[in-house]
Amino acid sequence: MAAALDPDRVSRWRGDWETMMHRYQPGRAEQLIAGLAAAEQVHGRTPDRVLDIGGGPGTTAEAILGRWPDAHVTVLDIDPALLALADTAVTQLHTIRADINSPGWISCADGPYDLVLALMTVHYLSQDRVRTWYAEARQLLRPGGVLLVGDVMPDATAPTRPSNGGDAPWTAWWTSLGREPAMASLLSERAVAMSGIACAEFVAPVDWHRATARQAGFGEATVLHRQADQTLMAFRPSPADPVPRQRSGLAPA
Repeated sequence: MAAALDPDRVSRWRGDWETMMHRYQPGRAEQLIAGLAAAEQVHGRTPDRVLDIGGGPGTTAEAILGRWPDAHVTVLDIDPALLALADTAVTQLHTIRADINSPGWISCADGPYDLVLALMTVHYLSQDRVRTWYAEARQLLRPGGVLLVGDVMPDATAPTRPSNGGDAPWTAWWTSLGREPAMASLLSERAVAMSGIACAEFVAPVDWHRATARQAGFGEATVLHRQADQTLMAFRPSPADPVPRQRSGLAPA
């Protein structure tokens, strides 16, 4: 059994995580605000069930609960160490350990949801896997649900592989975590879980994501926020039948 984690240290590690992620993801806070506001607009209410895919230590999920305290928020991630930080810090979260590189992940995801979000997550997948992932994510949405995808989407005409902008902050954060004896067993478990897994560093422009999502059964695709190459898009499934429905008011961009 893993040793109990000190809440104060967990709080510091999670704070350092957010600092690091703001470096990799300019406009991170504003992006989330835009996404949650759009979800409220679509539903006309607070979403009841939210899934944060690749949510790691639960910092985004905690921000969601800060805005929607009555929502049922789930964090899904492959990393047992990060999920342990989420469990320790935010007891009202539900966490699920699953690998989105495996088609079986949706059977573990406990859907359906009003809102599914994947922020700085899909670039871990290969181009072909992202195509399939959109279709899988659609299966997790309730009727009228919203998918938010935030990642690097450069102005380009074809998918590319960017440089990662430097891994020093990432390495430093994990090194700090490794100095904590209580994390030893979790980090050993993480090493096994992550064995053979590498980030694909796949990115593609907005039009590629829009076209790929459409092929997966999504209709509306809206750019909600953009800062440099960091872009947040909202997707809504196409209606299952030809009966007209009220538009969300989210104008495609």
